[in-house]
Amino acid sequence: MNIYLNYCLILLMSVPGALIATTAHEFTRALVSTRLGDDLPANQGRLTLNPMKHLEPIGFMLLIFIGGFGWGKPVETSALYYKDRKKGILMTAILPSVVNLVLAALFMILYRTVGDVNAYVAMLLTYCYYYNVALVVYNCVPVVPMDCVKVLSVVLPANQYYKFLQYEKTIQMVFLLLLFFGLNGIFSTIIQIVIGFMGMIFL
Repeated sequence: MNIYLNYCLILLMSVPGALIATTAHEFTRALVSTRLGDDLPANQGRLTLNPMKHLEPIGFMLLIFIGGFGWGKPVETSALYYKDRKKGILMTAILPSVVNLVLAALFMILYRTVGDVNAYVAMLLTYCYYYNVALVVYNCVPVVPMDCVKVLSVVLPANQYYKFLQYEKTIQMVFLLLLFFGLNGIFSTIIQIVIGFMGMIFL
């Protein structure tokens, strides 16, 4: 019985960290796009820190159960409003991950400051910085709906990018299958390496 209670507790403590990471990521995208002149995020109610507005059930459950791979509800943006289209797309794709890294650092500092209050506080803060780092790592993968795909739309020649789009669903399905069959272990290692590097600075 204690094993099941512990598992439920761990699951419960992981939820706030996942919500914070995905909310910060998608809100940052909405805010950046809005600052660049795009009114679509605000019109769709995404310019908010309400986590329920950024929750995508499948992406959220994957984030919890597959060691950090997942996503929030992607914010719709329109590059037509940007004065510099390529720069705007890159900013809306990259800055959300920058914010996740900053949040991870802040939670690490908080962990160092109050993490020894009790085990539950330490666990909560650990998940908070873990999921923020995990989102950054996985968003470097060129799989829909990760932000790397948006970066490719700018850096790749148009014909190569459209060829890539023809296979995006296949790439996504293969990637998910590989995650279920052990690829997530490799990414977990990468996440821990990043956390370890940041930990040398902030922990």
